[in-house]
Amino acid sequence: MKIILASHNVSKLAEFRSLAKGYPVFILGLQEIGYELDIEETGETFDENALIKAQAVHRVVDDVVMADDSGLCVGALDGAPGIMSARFGGLGKGDDDKNTQLLATLEQLGDVDRVAAFHCSLAVVFPDGSREIFHGTCRGTIASEPRGTNGFGYDPIFIPEGEERTLAEMSEDEKHALSHRGEAVRAFLSTFCSHTVDDEGGRTLE
Repeated sequence: MKIILASHNVSKLAEFRSLAKGYPVFILGLQEIGYELDIEETGETFDENALIKAQAVHRVVDDVVMADDSGLCVGALDGAPGIMSARFGGLGKGDDDKNTQLLATLEQLGDVDRVAAFHCSLAVVFPDGSREIFHGTCRGTIASEPRGTNGFGYDPIFIPEGEERTLAEMSEDEKHALSHRGEAVRAFLSTFCSHTVDDEGGRTLE
């Protein structure tokens, strides 16, 4: 099954492809299908923004389209940055800048609870126009400083529950087993794929 990921983010595309290993799917990013338009995220929730992106691309392709809207929700910041996670601190900010600003904001608040959670809403639109939304959550805390070089986004400052390491200090497989995107993508693929690919390359019915 070919799936179009409604994203220009090459790091996100690589992550989705890794998450889909073992399933009979082939994921293409927007740059690979020649879709160059920026999709304006005008929704007020993760679900709404994910659907906006998936439906925009679905209008020009006949394939299955999926889009996620994910973000970091920090309790001490009343759930911020939330749906503004990709634009935290202003457009054009890099991951390091966003992490630095978030840590500085928490420091200004003093001794506060650093509990946080990553949320993922994964919208899937099928060729006939039907749609489904899958969710994933990863709960944890915000570290005192960035640690690790793996992953992207807020991974270097997020410590999942039951761990002492940040997501950026984990291997790819360790992160995927815990992550919000991993949970959402597995929920989708396990529901709509009738078989997986075994370690030898053959297909095994579920």
